[in-house]
Amino acid sequence: MWHGIKSFTKGLRNVPFRFHFLGRRGVMDKQSKARLHPCVAHRGFSGQAPENTMAAFKLALDYPHVKWMELDVHLSKDDVPVVIHDGKLERTTNGKGRVIDYTAEQLGNLDAGSWLNASYSAEGVPALEQVLDLAAGKCRLNIELKGDDADYDRLALRTVEVIRSRGAEAEHIVTSFQPAILRAVRKYSPTLAIGLIIDDNPADLIERLLALDCTYLSIGFRHMNEKLLEQAAQASVVVNAWTVNSPSDLRRLANRPEAFQLCTNYPDRWLAAVEGKR
Repeated sequence: MWHGIKSFTKGLRNVPFRFHFLGRRGVMDKQSKARLHPCVAHRGFSGQAPENTMAAFKLALDYPHVKWMELDVHLSKDDVPVVIHDGKLERTTNGKGRVIDYTAEQLGNLDAGSWLNASYSAEGVPALEQVLDLAAGKCRLNIELKGDDADYDRLALRTVEVIRSRGAEAEHIVTSFQPAILRAVRKYSPTLAIGLIIDDNPADLIERLLALDCTYLSIGFRHMNEKLLEQAAQASVVVNAWTVNSPSDLRRLANRPEAFQLCTNYPDRWLAAVEGKR
């Protein structure tokens, strides 16, 4: 499946972007928009359910158009990759201190949902393997490795092992802000797709990606421009624009003629944008 996406992106270099997908009035239809700009559910459907919980992932999968979900991974005290954004527990759970100081079982027993709504009090911090099992056959994952406190090498190894144990190396992508983490992932898996996350657009960005053997770029959407998208298509790099939540930004980006993913907390707003609704 990943090879198909790469081939599709590679072929875009020969597509006249400005006209090929446009109708007679110069407006793309909703099928073209959805195909060019796949929805990535950011931390699941985090606009309605607590981020990075099983509830948020299940809710995202209730939307048939969600073919990608993004999530964040830290290592627990007992070396289990667990799904939580922050390296500390206070913002999204009733725990205190660092993720790495708790076992996966202890993290799973925390309340990771009441901060949003009391009805989610039973939501704990899930293990990566739980989300992999939930998504199997339904959705691909963009797995961001945080590494705030963990040894980068160990974090990469354990993540690769868990993905490999599910036979899913060809399905998912591992991303990180940290090049050292990506190099460690590549050391343990020569085939797993990797991508750099950045909230900037330096002149040598594509060269950095190629040097890291990245075929994926997650970029803050305000830094994405026509030149970068053209360079990425020529280099067979898939671009993910994050995190696009306002309906107006979603509509504007969904109307662009270049291919890139749209990462959002609100898959329902993405759907409205590609359908031209307000």
